[in-house]
Amino acid sequence: MRFSITIDTEDEGTALRLLGALEEAGLAPAAEAVVEEVDVRILPDTRQVLLHERPVELTRLEFELLQHLCEHTDRVHRRRELLAAVWGVNDDHRGARTVDVHVRRVRQKLGAAADVIQTVRGVGYLVASSARVKVERSPNVVRLADRRAG
Repeated sequence: MRFSITIDTEDEGTALRLLGALEEAGLAPAAEAVVEEVDVRILPDTRQVLLHERPVELTRLEFELLQHLCEHTDRVHRRRELLAAVWGVNDDHRGARTVDVHVRRVRQKLGAAADVIQTVRGVGYLVASSARVKVERSPNVVRLADRRAG
């Protein structure tokens, strides 16, 4: 028989104690604790950005820009594509500087982790997939799209 348990808590100590109790009871195999070291965590369901587990204050557009880049890693995003996706503007000639300004502000707020957003000269911006950035969605949040499907 197989079963799974999801431990949804901010308190890592509580989760580790529960896991230890399950292991002692023989209900869970002993496993090595895997600690994920990430520089930037994006929590879309609560609209938070954590830099080394400390909150980063971003404006709505800064958050949406960073989230978009990090959810679509390993591809170069042209400025006009970002304008359409984040700002909802479909204009090839205006607003490109707006993207640059917002990227600069996000980088300033990310401090030492600013290099997760890379500039591709003459084209746009890229976030390479790596262990440095992680977008985490809560499994307990029911989204409208999930409801319609089921």
